[in-house]
Amino acid sequence: MCSNIFVLLYKNDCFQIFISLEAKRKEISFDLEKLLGKLLLLGCVSFWGYFLSVKNHRATQLTMKIPTTKTILLTCLAFGLSLCNTYAFSHEFEIKTLDKKATISGQIDFPENCFRRSYKAVMIVGGTGLYYRNMYLGLSGTDRDYVAQDMAKDLNKKCLAVVRYDYRGVSCDLIDDATIEACLDQEVRKKVDAEALVEDILAVYNYAKKHSRINSKQIVVNAFSEGSLNIARLIKKKKIQPKGLVFVGGITESASSLVRWQFVDRSVDQAFAMDTNGNGILSNLEVIENYEGSFFEKNDVPMLTLLSPTGAWNRFGLYQSFNLQYGTVVNTVMASPSHLPYRHKDLVYANMGWWQTWFTDREPVIKKLSAYKGPITYFNGTKDIQAPGRRQLEYLKNYTQTMTSLPRFNLIEGKGHLLSDHPEYGPMDLDLKAKVIRAIQASF
Repeated sequence: MCSNIFVLLYKNDCFQIFISLEAKRKEISFDLEKLLGKLLLLGCVSFWGYFLSVKNHRATQLTMKIPTTKTILLTCLAFGLSLCNTYAFSHEFEIKTLDKKATISGQIDFPENCFRRSYKAVMIVGGTGLYYRNMYLGLSGTDRDYVAQDMAKDLNKKCLAVVRYDYRGVSCDLIDDATIEACLDQEVRKKVDAEALVEDILAVYNYAKKHSRINSKQIVVNAFSEGSLNIARLIKKKKIQPKGLVFVGGITESASSLVRWQFVDRSVDQAFAMDTNGNGILSNLEVIENYEGSFFEKNDVPMLTLLSPTGAWNRFGLYQSFNLQYGTVVNTVMASPSHLPYRHKDLVYANMGWWQTWFTDREPVIKKLSAYKGPITYFNGTKDIQAPGRRQLEYLKNYTQTMTSLPRFNLIEGKGHLLSDHPEYGPMDLDLKAKVIRAIQASF
């Protein structure tokens, strides 16, 4: 956004100087501006001296509109102190949710040195979790752990504006117990169902479309994990029509088939990671010795659910056990009142209505996108334990003939959900982040 715009027009032998004061920046650095400001002031003084000499020359045939000295000096000062789009800045916003039950806060990051009247924009949509606009999802101990913020910085360098927002009920990055206590409103989260998630995305998208500095026809969505599912729901309902879609750890299959895979197939794989002697038999002793620090302990799965009544499992037997447990879970979830809170690790993530949708939505994400005409790009890792890359690719192959826009699927060997070496967390590898950004640029 331009803080001050200085325009010099020539028309009918008349010079006119206009100043349009548009907005104030939140932060201004004057290092470069001081130098350029001095040059501008010198130029303006010379400019004014020339006009005075012409005005006093009675023989001149030039007709001129001469601004007052005060106007010229104010113009030079204003322009010298603030250059259009020299520095990046963020526009913060707060909007009411469509159901009027809460507010959504966020920001639009505008780039520096790009000099646009309006910008192409990227809207970042997170996945399952309790995310602030920065999307804390990394394990490196650096600023790159804030995945959305990290993406925004690099996208700004490509002269793209970036739209980021907070999940309702979340007012800072939840990185420890103190921030959870201070920044998570669990009463608000109790009212979040699948429809609320979708409507919040829609509210932010519509806000961005109406922003005076955003080109409403040039918005690409960069969605992570469950975000791809929610974006697909909106597109199927024709509520949004972004220029392009770029998914990281995105889903092609249905919500119900994915959650069943997570509960049954993934659990078998994770359990047999504790088969330390590699003989294809998982003994209760191996479970007991390797439970600490395992996938199951981290996700609060009781050890007792892993123990065999006969003392050991083969893969088929354990698969049957998890399959039976899954049926019980589905029945219990669907029998629960939808307004009850859904808890994970003692935190309220949403209500049971959100959780129930995972079992009832049987339409593949890729089918929801079948009529979409813009470019679709997926980035999925083979080590992903949330939406495994090869599995998503196989589902995609089943629907290629029905797609209006054939998705480009990037299967990344040895990478996880966030395109890093970790199966679930980030930060994203730098080379892969660069590829995602190039895909976003190519989507416009």
